[in-house]
Amino acid sequence: MHKAFYMNFQYTMTSLLVALMAGIFFVDESPAQPSSPYHQGLEQLYRGQVEEALDTWETNYSEESRVDARIGFEYIRIITEREFNDRFETATEMYYKALMNGSGTNSRIAVRQEIERLKAIVGDGIYRQWTEWWEQENSRQLRSDIRGFWIQLDPTPARTVNERLIEHWQRIAVARERFTKNSSTIFGTDERAMIFVRYGEPDRVQNGLITLQELDVKPWLQRQIIRRDNRRSDHTETGRSENEPEMPQIQEESLEFVIYDYHRYPEFEVWFYDEIAVESNEPVPFLFGTNARTDQFELVSSVEDFIPETAFNTSVFEDRDMATFTRAGITPAIILQMLYYEQLSSVDSFFEERLNSLRDDILEQGREAFSGLDLQFRDESASLVRQRVSAAPRQISTIESHVPAIPLDVYQYRFLDEEQNPYIVTFLESNPREAFMIDFTRSESPGRDISTEELRNAGNVSSLLPDYSLLHSLQKYDDSWDVIDRSTEDPSFTLERNPFRPGALTVFRSAHNSRAQQSASVELENMNEDSAPPAWETPYPKSTRGLGSTHFRQPAPLNADPDSLQMADLVLGYGIEETDDEGQLFPFNVANNQTIPWQETLALHIEVYNLGIQDNGFSRFELTYRILPIDERGRVLTDQSEFVLTLNFTSETNRLVEDLEIETADLRPGLYELRVSVTDIQTGQTQNRNTRFEVLD
Repeated sequence: MHKAFYMNFQYTMTSLLVALMAGIFFVDESPAQPSSPYHQGLEQLYRGQVEEALDTWETNYSEESRVDARIGFEYIRIITEREFNDRFETATEMYYKALMNGSGTNSRIAVRQEIERLKAIVGDGIYRQWTEWWEQENSRQLRSDIRGFWIQLDPTPARTVNERLIEHWQRIAVARERFTKNSSTIFGTDERAMIFVRYGEPDRVQNGLITLQELDVKPWLQRQIIRRDNRRSDHTETGRSENEPEMPQIQEESLEFVIYDYHRYPEFEVWFYDEIAVESNEPVPFLFGTNARTDQFELVSSVEDFIPETAFNTSVFEDRDMATFTRAGITPAIILQMLYYEQLSSVDSFFEERLNSLRDDILEQGREAFSGLDLQFRDESASLVRQRVSAAPRQISTIESHVPAIPLDVYQYRFLDEEQNPYIVTFLESNPREAFMIDFTRSESPGRDISTEELRNAGNVSSLLPDYSLLHSLQKYDDSWDVIDRSTEDPSFTLERNPFRPGALTVFRSAHNSRAQQSASVELENMNEDSAPPAWETPYPKSTRGLGSTHFRQPAPLNADPDSLQMADLVLGYGIEETDDEGQLFPFNVANNQTIPWQETLALHIEVYNLGIQDNGFSRFELTYRILPIDERGRVLTDQSEFVLTLNFTSETNRLVEDLEIETADLRPGLYELRVSVTDIQTGQTQNRNTRFEVLD
């Protein structure tokens, strides 16, 4: 209890220091208000009454609209440190309420501290923008943006709990427990915490002290420096150039003393993340150790940070009358660089390659002085590390990889209804096959007596295994990232492999008045309590066996101006059939992925609005569509039209809703562009829509 309270006190003091450094000077009124809910909870924590403290804070947040933001941040810290899984949902809600509804000076400071905690995982641009908004007291924009940041990382947006937010605070808890060489960060830890909070556990860790074994130094110097190869001269059988005399004994001994003068026995720790680079298979290294410039254990840019700055010059050799080294451009830093990289070469090939490069640089200069070789090599090493680090995302989740991923695609089409109200149709397509098979194979439930062949041929897997269900969800948010619309369906799903049809499909229709932020998600659940549990412990419900989600912004709605000709988005498909199903929006198989089976007839759904009405009460317009091939370089071959047709329409209304069949059975497999143009004869207005599709064999 006392250790936890001390760590919390240290953490709070570190946060306070950050606030003061940011220019925040305030008088905390808390001593005059010892019975405030925030301090009541702290007192209960000090007495070991953890559950009571959490209940006190929960009650305060449920009863008050304007709250003390410190409570929400402390609450989520405690439940993640102590792994109170049953309170994760409440912790998420209270964190958001702390952001959005915190009031007063203490809440303002608490938000500033949270910005500092988030600096580790957001880009520099976002951090600067948040800081600027905070300084300008643009509270609404700042708090909404931070909340939006977390919502867009939420792997289960249809649920209240944000598992990525919980994981973030769990990492903070681990970091505060483990990385205690100093308290130089907002977390009250050393700088390893900054990387741990971003990426979690590294794949490989090597640590120790960089040492100089006394008996090995002289032979090493003789091998690497004193008898170095001179490529411009002939060599004797001993490997030494005839024109290069042996180094006098006094210089050998002086050289050893020089090395020990600048060697600090630095502590080092190297972390490698093997699979986080976005476009590269190279591991991403992070090097920590005793920085020679600050004498602090911290994140360093290269091995050279372990070497004192004064070692990067030749004056020491000049002072000791060791002109041979001065003429050769050798500095104490170069010698230490070679020693350090050689010692680290067994850690990873990255250091071995740097050692070989340095050796080559020294040998290639021959006996000519090359001033600045050590500094150039230091800058090059730091640049190579930065390149590796820049290939990694700013943050990643590790718990998401512990749940099988379900591929999820979202397709949206814009329309106007008969009252000129814009609406949007959203297709969610998912493929739960792999996630299901992983769980089904591991499960020891009675369902094991069902063969894989039966499942593959089932039109709906849930009909054979009712304990399994699939959920598709779609959320829409307002400017403050509050959910203003949520739709959830449990579609049937199949394991059939079909490149033209998804494993599961849901269609949602909703009003469309702005470019609102949205999220879509899919979740596979197994409610059979006798089946094998998930392979990994995660913040997700035990029934969760597969997940997929995406966050996106809607396109701009169609123009509802009744005097402006409008055309809906084109909907492509194949296999038009007559149907009495009023719930089916389109009487054909919609090809959302823009692929059409070879020798199938292309289906096109087209809607045109606000046609001009002539004196005779009819509207007249011309519709032309062209199908143009696309070559391997992605160029549309406008001079090689595969299909062109112009149709003239007369209608009794000012709108057209039509499903057309376009005979494309003769199209060879390949990529094509469909161009549709509508011209209103009455007004002369024209609208165009283009879309690409692929014919697959």
